Amino acid sequence: MKWLNQLLEGRTEQERITLIAGAAVAVPLMVWLLLWQPLLVARDNAETRVEQRRSSFVWMQQAAKQLQAAHGNGAASALSGSPQQQITRAAAALGINVNRIEPQSAGRYSLWVASTDYTSAVQLIEALSTTGMTLYSVNMSVLDVPGSVSLRASVGGEG
Repeated sequence: MKWLNQLLEGRTEQERITLIAGAAVAVPLMVWLLLWQPLLVARDNAETRVEQRRSSFVWMQQAAKQLQAAHGNGAASALSGSPQQQITRAAAALGINVNRIEPQSAGRYSLWVASTDYTSAVQLIEALSTTGMTLYSVNMSVLDVPGSVSLRASVGGEG
């Protein structure tokens, strides 16, 4: 309080009232701008992300049901050629754009798909496994568009 007395000392009554009124407006305004407003924005952003993920989850559940219903109705035909050709043909048959196929050691291949729908990604994995390829790892990431995923997989050649 000593600093407040020093600030108001030597001021006229009107200046004191103006300073006190300004402080009474500035302090709540600063609290609002520096604390409350960023919290409100962060909460709104979090709610938006949760809603997007919920809609993606619902869509993926529906797509999984469709895949289960269609399972056995149209198994992927056997593909011939090198493993890279099999991957490329299976993806092309499903309308998937494979961004990169890299040979790894021991007959393995890494493949990357930047964006596709969930159903096509699962069908691609199933098509590759029905050709005799071994699936070593799969990583699907949900994208901003509901039902869209990116895919990274490691598959092995025939054997």
